[in-house]
Amino acid sequence: MKQYSRLNNVMEVGNHFKNGTSSKSLRSKGGINIKVLVLLPLFLVGGQLLYSQSTTSALPIIDVSKNYPRKEFYLQDIAKVEYIPFETNDKALMGRAIKVFYVSDDYIIAANTIEGDVFVYDGKGKWKYSFNHKGQGPREYVYLNSIAFDVKAKEVFVSEWFSSNPKILVYTENGTYKRTLPCPPNFWPHLYNFDDETLFVYDEYGIFAMKDYSNKPYLFMSKKDGSFTDSLNIRLPVRLSNVSVWEGEKDGQPVTFSRGMRISYNRSYGKNFLIADWSADTIYRLTPQKELQPMIVRKPPMQSTNPKILLSNFLVTDKFILLGVHGMDYDAIRNGQQIDQKQLMFDFKTNEINEYRLKNRDIPTSTNVMINDAITPENVGITMYNAGFLFDLDEKGEIRGDLKGLLKNLDIEDNPVLVKIKF
Repeated sequence: MKQYSRLNNVMEVGNHFKNGTSSKSLRSKGGINIKVLVLLPLFLVGGQLLYSQSTTSALPIIDVSKNYPRKEFYLQDIAKVEYIPFETNDKALMGRAIKVFYVSDDYIIAANTIEGDVFVYDGKGKWKYSFNHKGQGPREYVYLNSIAFDVKAKEVFVSEWFSSNPKILVYTENGTYKRTLPCPPNFWPHLYNFDDETLFVYDEYGIFAMKDYSNKPYLFMSKKDGSFTDSLNIRLPVRLSNVSVWEGEKDGQPVTFSRGMRISYNRSYGKNFLIADWSADTIYRLTPQKELQPMIVRKPPMQSTNPKILLSNFLVTDKFILLGVHGMDYDAIRNGQQIDQKQLMFDFKTNEINEYRLKNRDIPTSTNVMINDAITPENVGITMYNAGFLFDLDEKGEIRGDLKGLLKNLDIEDNPVLVKIKF
């Protein structure tokens, strides 16, 4: 039976292993014992691509130790807000651990990352297909990590993690198995669709394992056979983790516990990619021609901060980039406490930097709208509202506008509402 509890921005998940796998010990080929699996909910220190000082000196600089002026923005004043309720039926019951991976005008693809359910919707939230291939078989994924979607080929790529034999499964949009792309040991790929023949892959293994990992985690993979065709020349000799790990005891047995913060990093938007690696001091744009273009430099350097300060990315548009600054106090994470965090907006036109808050005019009491990580078109961000959360607010008279009208056609047990925000 699944047990999970939310502690500030932390979710810890245990006892949800299936097919005979014990929650007390999962061992990868790299020798990593994972006794309690942590689901990282929404919200690496070392090297980076080598550019000359003259190349990076003219770039905008974000001082992660500095306090910047504060500004608040209503979404409706700077963007077009569209509410998209996910259709609910017997074959599309999303549950709580839902993550949206892909959004376009024609498709939305989401998954329950614990149960392994994959949901395919059209761009307006009408259900098309659902499938679940979680298991130990050769055509199944052990624990669903990420999803990439090739809209032209109508192929869904599913990667897994916490597996001793990692692989990428390829299915049709209705879940029919097509092929398997084998992966090397100690390889937990996060997937992005790069072009008709290629996946862009980020190896997350080093974030969690903290040993026996590759220092070149950015790779290009053939969609046909899984072979690596190229890589980015970004070297990360040391990877910073967002997970606190400690030894303890449960039911009289020694157990390794872990708890993590969900902190975003790289992003696919339109035809470009944003490389915002926690362990690097420079944020890059990756173009469809595989050109790495430096965009922003942070200071002080990651290596020099103690405790470590992560710089993350929430969203990038033509006009601005939204960044997160996270003071990695691992004791606080371990104890389920808040860590020091702030949100920064950098304006590309004016070079102005502000600490920001995004608010929704349809929920006047909302203090901050968090942009979720997903593959989206250019200038588009998303967030989600659970139906129960909206009905609770409505009972208090705290729902307005289009959102108020939407509730007339929803039930409290329905699937979430996707908020599509076009800046």
